[in-house]
Amino acid sequence: MKKIKILIANPAGNITIFVLDYFEPRQYQSIASQLLAMTELKGEQVAFVADENTMHMCGMEFCGNASRAFALMTAQKQGIAGYGQVEINVSGCDQPLSVEVNTENQFTRIGMPPPLRIEKWEEGGLPRGSYLVDMDGIMHIVVRDMAPTLEHFNEIKDLVDRKFDPPAMGVMFFNTTAGTLTPVVYVKEVNTTYFEGSCGSGTTAVAAAFSADEPDGSYRFTLPQPAGTITATVDKVQGEVKAVYIEGTVSLSEVMEVEVVSP
Repeated sequence: MKKIKILIANPAGNITIFVLDYFEPRQYQSIASQLLAMTELKGEQVAFVADENTMHMCGMEFCGNASRAFALMTAQKQGIAGYGQVEINVSGCDQPLSVEVNTENQFTRIGMPPPLRIEKWEEGGLPRGSYLVDMDGIMHIVVRDMAPTLEHFNEIKDLVDRKFDPPAMGVMFFNTTAGTLTPVVYVKEVNTTYFEGSCGSGTTAVAAAFSADEPDGSYRFTLPQPAGTITATVDKVQGEVKAVYIEGTVSLSEVMEVEVVSP
């Protein structure tokens, strides 16, 4: 057995376990599976701190919420008091991300990588107005007014896997009457499917999809999700989504130790 240091982050209910000790990427799956099995931690996903400004998700996918949490952790380590800005490197994104932080109220605002592709996608009998949004490190399908069940998720996942086989994918079930979002995410590397408390990249995908047919301008969406609310802002220029920002608060636990079987 090996003792490792972890920290629990809560960005809008998307509980993320951060592993603070260094591990090689080949070891991520073993460590992550053990941590997710510790039900007392209530983790939905696991992230690994690679160095002082680099974070990897366990499946090397991209995660906006974990990136927001890591930015706040980085700001605290740098001794930023109140408002500041940090630059971080995260898996699934080939360029550094700039994040606004306020360590006093634990607020973060991150510039997300713009989607590589946004297109209407109504295959397999999906509802009208469904979209595919490719976020590079993760692919999302945005659907309106379909019950957020595991059966529906698996049907859509099978369609996406057969055509694209992405490393991670999500289905963003949007209820137009209530204005609420239920995110469900699958990560291939660790073979996990979670009905998440909230999803940063999924929020980005929904905001981008809902802006797709709008004229140039700035559009703001506040999306309540099962365990928290994330606000997204989309900037459209010359008919394209040029920038997307997501914002909200993040809570961080104290550093703690747990025992795992060393991989």
